[in-house]
Formats: sequence, structure tokens, C-alpha cells
Amino acid sequence: MTWVTLGFPTTGVGGTSSTPVIVTLSNNGTTPVPIVSITNSNTAEFPFTTTCQVTGSLPASSTCTVNTQFRPSAIGPRTATLAINANGTTQSLSLTGTGANVNPQISLVPAGDVAPNVFTLPGTGFTPNGTAVLHTTYTPAPGNPPNAVPTTTWLVDTLGNVTATVTTIAPGTYEHWLVDVTSGASSNHVSHVVM
Repeated sequence: MTWVTLGFPTTGVGGTSSTPVIVTLSNNGTTPVPIVSITNSNTAEFPFTTTCQVTGSLPASSTCTVNTQFRPSAIGPRTATLAINANGTTQSLSLTGTGANVNPQISLVPAGDVAPNVFTLPGTGFTPNGTAVLHTTYTPAPGNPPNAVPTTTWLVDTLGNVTATVTTIAPGTYEHWLVDVTSGASSNHVSHVVM
């Protein structure tokens, strides 16, 4: 048996993965190989089809495939075990994927300064195990030069939460927002002033 990957790309809840996981069974011998069973512990979220003759055999010098899709029914990590019993042995394969909110309701709340000049911005509702990019614009206080604040990338946890921080030293007004990389959705904007 061969396969390229057992992991699916992050997929919106209720949708179907853009790429399948394909397991190929090969019989390089000169006699047929029996295929006893192909089972899946989570067919609701990881449905599969097969070209293999289950309870039959795989002819000599031939191949067949098991094609699995990912259709998450909930946000977060999802798993299944695909078990293929052929030629007297059972191979168990762990399928994985992450369900994402198709229209994330992301929000950003200012937590204030956690250290001198370090402003913290917790966010919720992002794609679990994804990434978020923090954008900041700066309007200088009178008499201060303009300053570009670079964007930064933050990892989102398994529950869709992220905590971003930005160092803000120069006097003026800072406006922040996070963008969910997977969905492209943007959070609300939060501003704060440095005197």
C-alpha cells in the first residue's frame, strides 16, 4: 500500500476537502491477493470509495485504490482510522483534518499593556490551528515623525483563539486588526493612544 499523505487541508464545516487522500493497493505477485475488508471509523466526516473488490481479490500485477474525502461536521481537529485488511494483514491508517468556520465570526478585544509599551490583543473565532496576521497603522502625535509598523504573523490555537502583541513606543494613535489567513476574514479594529 502506498499514499502521499494522510492529512487533509483545513476545510470549512459542511464543505468537502479540495484534495482527497488516495491509498493505492498493489499486487506485484503472480497470484491474486485476497481483500477481506475496508473499514473507516468515521465515515460521516471521512467518506470513502474504492475500486478494490472487497471480499474478493486483487488480481496479479494490478492495483486498486481507496479514495477518501474530508467533510468536517465541527470546528477543530477531526480524525478517523481507515483499516484495510488484505493479504492476511490489517493496515490501520490515521486520517486527520481540521474543520474551519466558513464565515468566521472573529473578534478582537484590547487587553491593554501587559508590559511597558507592549499592547496585547486577544482574538477569538479564528480558524483552529491556522494563522492570523496583525496589521497596525500609526498616526503620529504632533511633532513626531511617521512610522510604519510591520505586520506580524501569529499562530491560532485548536479552539480558534489567538493572542497578538505589538510594541508601541512612539506617541500617537495606533489602530490594530487581525486577518484570518485561511478565510481572509478581518476582525474589528481596535485603537489605543500612546502619550
